[in-house]
Amino acid sequence: YLSEEDVLDQSNPFVQLVSGVVWLLRNGEVYINQSRAAECGDTQTTGTFDRFINVISARTAVGHDSQGRLVLVHVDGQTESRGVNLWEMAEFLKQQGVINAINLDGGGSATLVLNGTLASYPSEHCSFDSMWRCPRSISTVVCVHEPRCDPPDCSGHGLCVAGHCHCDGHFWAGPACDTLDCGPANCSLHGVCSASGCLCDAGWTGSNCTEECPLGWFGPSCQSRCACDHLCPCDPKTGSCNITHHGALQDHLHRGTRLQGGSWLSLSSALALLLVLSALGNVGLVLRAQRRHRDWDYRYHPLRDINGDT
Repeated sequence: YLSEEDVLDQSNPFVQLVSGVVWLLRNGEVYINQSRAAECGDTQTTGTFDRFINVISARTAVGHDSQGRLVLVHVDGQTESRGVNLWEMAEFLKQQGVINAINLDGGGSATLVLNGTLASYPSEHCSFDSMWRCPRSISTVVCVHEPRCDPPDCSGHGLCVAGHCHCDGHFWAGPACDTLDCGPANCSLHGVCSASGCLCDAGWTGSNCTEECPLGWFGPSCQSRCACDHLCPCDPKTGSCNITHHGALQDHLHRGTRLQGGSWLSLSSALALLLVLSALGNVGLVLRAQRRHRDWDYRYHPLRDINGDT
């Protein structure tokens, strides 16, 4: 509770201050009896202070939980007809994990808006006919709403939740959900990014437009089948049948999967190793042949020793 001196203190002045009637919870415990002892007991126009505490009526309370999160609770009702008393309100808040809470003056002066729909507003019996209820003027207003997004509709591609845009789908991105992002490949420069993913140029397909059209298909994202006579292939971009089978086959082979730099290096290394082994083998054969030639024994037999005297 604050005294008049506390409220008017200029050494640490209040910028905004909301008053209430009765501490409901303090440090996690019901604090109504202590509040009753501190309040003025004078009779009000609506009745005694005890009646204010115990009567069933509309109620509004504000507090916070153990994590410091603001909790604002409104119970719709009508005095002596429907609603809750302050004891029930305090127990309800305690069950919700609220540790400190105060009751705002009454609850019949509260307006409740849920998900953009007006649920209740201050009213009283109309002066011209008590059968009907008319809006009641109030002197103070406290508005509580979620932080807003910029732009509020998240560019039409997302939902604003607690001041942050949650973008639709897998490709809208950015704080305002106004940027299309198809990943680091960026459709491989063979297409454009859309809300549904990459839209590939004519002659290309795949999630990132990295694959060229197979034989027999053409057009954007390769979604059209060739219509050439005798099942001949067509131009993968235009679908034209004015190409030769040999030319189409050569183009398809030329557009086939190419070896990467690492594959070329491995193949070259293997071929070089085979060449070295082959050279070493040939040198070994030559050296062995020379050694055998050097070690041979020769004998000379004149012809007369073999054929007799001539």
